[in-house]
Amino acid sequence: MSNSVIADIISESVREEPCELLCLHNGLVIALSPRALGCYRSCEAVQDPLGNGLLAFCQLAEQHSIQFQEQRCVTTYSGGYVGLCDGKALLIAPGKVRLFANNEDGLRGINVLAEMDLPDIDVR
Repeated sequence: MSNSVIADIISESVREEPCELLCLHNGLVIALSPRALGCYRSCEAVQDPLGNGLLAFCQLAEQHSIQFQEQRCVTTYSGGYVGLCDGKALLIAPGKVRLFANNEDGLRGINVLAEMDLPDIDVR
């Protein structure tokens, strides 16, 4: 068993934008795109044009957009921590995902750039 809540990371293109899918061990998928965070029931639901399977969504302010390099944004992950290539940190906790400008802010839990509630449902 991994030391992370993330089981797999998949690079996709969604609506002609880069997107990284963080597939969690509980079956949920956290989608990171330059302009938004999304929580989906499955990887297949990310590509559904009608949004079936979208469980939560958070638009990012333009100044807090996630930068991608070669279609990827995730550089490292451990536990519920995800390091991004632009220096931002994403923390995945039970019930919530938070985006921080850097690791220090994430460790202290201050200066949250974006926050998305995760559903409290059985996804299986």
